[in-house]
Amino acid sequence: MPARYSLTEQDVVAGNDMWRRHQMNIWPLVAVMAFSWLLISAYFARTFAGFALAAVSFGVLAINLALAAVALWHGKRKSRLMAASTFRAASDQGREVKVTWNADGIEFSQRKANRKQAWREISHWAESDETFVMLGRGGMFNPIPKRAFSAADLEQIRDHLTRTGAKKAKLFFY
Repeated sequence: MPARYSLTEQDVVAGNDMWRRHQMNIWPLVAVMAFSWLLISAYFARTFAGFALAAVSFGVLAINLALAAVALWHGKRKSRLMAASTFRAASDQGREVKVTWNADGIEFSQRKANRKQAWREISHWAESDETFVMLGRGGMFNPIPKRAFSAADLEQIRDHLTRTGAKKAKLFFY
């Protein structure tokens, strides 16, 4: 039942990506885009009477979509850089971690650190092909490389999480 692994920068960035995609709330961006699209289109339609409203609206929409794409890209890039930078600055980066679990919770142990987390403290979980991430309340996330687990171990952890109310995270597409 105990598993051992050493986190890599790639593991931490993958965990951060899933955490960010879980936290993402797209509706404020959509609202700002829609409002600015309507406002700018109305302004151009009134100011430049020679332009067709449809052409102006399409042009403004294209600019808004491009700006939204840049904002999403920049947010993802900045989040990844911060996660990688924090990992590189950690004194225990790359050291072996031993993880054990039972019906009460999961425990992470390193040479100089030990942390126990009850299953009920984990609100969501997510996984990719390479990484399993437990998402706690308050913005904490624990990336664990799947290479540390057998298929049975992963199924057992998913079962503990599900039984204590943790949900599989819904991840934003980007």
